[in-house]
Amino acid sequence: MAFARRNAREPAADQAYAVIRSRILELTYAPHELLSENGLATEFETSRTPVREALKRLEGEGLVEVRPQQGTFVSPIRRELVMDAQYARSALECALVADAARLRSDEDLHALEFNLAAQIRAAERQDFDLLFKLDEDMHKQIAAAARRTAVWDVIADIKIHMDRARKLSLKPYHVPTLIEQHQAIIQAIATGREDDAVAAMRDHLGFVVEHFDELVER
Repeated sequence: MAFARRNAREPAADQAYAVIRSRILELTYAPHELLSENGLATEFETSRTPVREALKRLEGEGLVEVRPQQGTFVSPIRRELVMDAQYARSALECALVADAARLRSDEDLHALEFNLAAQIRAAERQDFDLLFKLDEDMHKQIAAAARRTAVWDVIADIKIHMDRARKLSLKPYHVPTLIEQHQAIIQAIATGREDDAVAAMRDHLGFVVEHFDELVER
């Protein structure tokens, strides 16, 4: 996978960082998995230096661990980091959804309802990768409906450790509950019920925390 075929203008270290980070968050690289600098450099058709720079950035985010004399490993999904991310995300998104219930336009509501219909279709096909993306898009659309798009960028940075646990929740036995939670959020926004929207969002974001041990064990 030569980076030149992706974006010749973007530095190789940035491209390596983006690819490795995405694979960690999507669980393509499992917790505790060894990441080989040589192997990644060969795959990306670059030198080891950009890969080393990318791994250093990921270490700063807590997504990889460098163990002396052993190598670089994907960090485990740590309860305390997931809990902290959920705490901060819930505070911000509950504020956003209240504003969305008050400020949303017909266009915003149409986008949310269109997204929800796509989620239902993805769930029926058990296309969990698409469902995860649609889930992300829904939350981003709520920020747009609240007229606070920049806040979503803050949330995106906060929630990285929560995302790996969220990815584990997208299983056939949990998806119906998640879809119902999304329906409740969108319905509350549609009817302008701020308190109900906040309660539905808090319930939704608390799901990963409530089921953390089960998700990680599975």
